[in-house]
Amino acid sequence: MTDRFRATQDAYFDAPDTARYRWMTEDPAFAPVEDEFLRPWLDTLPMPCLEIGCGEGSNLARLAARGTPVGLDLYPGRVRFAAKAVPGARVLVGDATRLPFPDGAFAGVLIRDLLHHLPAPRAATAEAVRVLRPGGLLLLLEPNGRNPFTAIQSRLVAAEAGAREFTPEHVVGTLDGLPLETPAVDMAQAFPLRRLVLHYRWGVPALGRTRAGTAALAAVERLGERLLPRSRWSYTVVRARRR
Repeated sequence: MTDRFRATQDAYFDAPDTARYRWMTEDPAFAPVEDEFLRPWLDTLPMPCLEIGCGEGSNLARLAARGTPVGLDLYPGRVRFAAKAVPGARVLVGDATRLPFPDGAFAGVLIRDLLHHLPAPRAATAEAVRVLRPGGLLLLLEPNGRNPFTAIQSRLVAAEAGAREFTPEHVVGTLDGLPLETPAVDMAQAFPLRRLVLHYRWGVPALGRTRAGTAALAAVERLGERLLPRSRWSYTVVRARRR
């Protein structure tokens, strides 16, 4: 890891982004968008489940509706926030490339929006597979560098620059040689206009708090699904079971 890379990541992630957590879990305009996106994937994760790179806990909050997930993050401030925000989860500070759990400890492991922030993502996926029990499910969700919205974000936010390299093939490549069944690859959120327009910091969330605004934005997103090739949709979703 270069000093510059680490400094960029630390500057972006060291303090918890409480506004982002509220936006993703409580905002009446955007939280339903996150629910719609995540539900088909998170509902497949068996318990006990670990999220690597849990951040402020927005994914844990959804997983906690079905059990007691475990969340791990490198940054203590984010872990402290998640512990308060999601009392139904267990959270701890730790390194994604050196997980403090025994082999086969979990039936499900989630990694979302993390691998492109790591200098050695393969080390993190190897650890994720190590702590999966046989038959357990690994779920990866990563931004697709071919998507226009991902390209914009990766240039606006220095810590997101690595996302430009994360094509679907790149994500699957982080699993090469690991003891997994053949991964299933899906693409999601073709044209995530609401993620940009309703953004808590750069956008205008109020536009999504009316029925007309919500309908208009959703209609444009549906048009994007028809026009944009699946290879350029914004999220790569990979699921694989431990052999």
